[in-house]
Amino acid sequence: MLATLPLAAWLGIAAGLGTTLLRVAAALIIAAAWAIPVGVAIGTRPRLAAVLQPIVQIAASVPATALFPILLLALLKLPGGLDMSAVLLMLLGTQWYLLFNVIAGASAIPQDLRDTAALLRLSGGERWRTLLLPALFPYAITGAITAVGGAWNASIVAEYVQFAGVTHATVGIGAVIAQATARGDFALLLAATLAMVLTVVLINRLFWLPLYRLAEARYRME
Repeated sequence: MLATLPLAAWLGIAAGLGTTLLRVAAALIIAAAWAIPVGVAIGTRPRLAAVLQPIVQIAASVPATALFPILLLALLKLPGGLDMSAVLLMLLGTQWYLLFNVIAGASAIPQDLRDTAALLRLSGGERWRTLLLPALFPYAITGAITAVGGAWNASIVAEYVQFAGVTHATVGIGAVIAQATARGDFALLLAATLAMVLTVVLINRLFWLPLYRLAEARYRME
């Protein structure tokens, strides 16, 4: 089946993989930009946690796909609307993994370390550099790995959409898989799925696994 695919199909798969990888990275960066400071605030301030944690849990329980039609209505008329919608759908489905892991990491920082940082009168930047980021590193890596997996999963729904009787598609491996499924093109479906699997496994082995081992070896608090 793979041997029957023309070169153009393989080039389309390669372009789709690269584009989806950029969207996954963008979703992770956006999620980290807000989830890390908010997670630290919730995890280190019990009064704030009592107010925000229930709100965050309710927001996280809403399926990202339930909000996707609203995003489409708002963004499809803009240039690159489906591209932005795809990133936002990935973000909605993945940001909570990172946030809850950061909250757990911030809550696990020993009180004596917090008191020491206060006694030393560390500035905000010094406190983040010497205490918060090292303490959060293992939790953030775990959350990021889970979030990235969810983003790759969401690409199949985010990059190929049938809405109001109209099909909207953008460049991406998720779109290739969805289009191949809709057309019954099993050779293309097999090739695109295997390409995605291989890409995710290689990224996990070559990028995330070294970071995970580093977190276990240098940043684990016992």
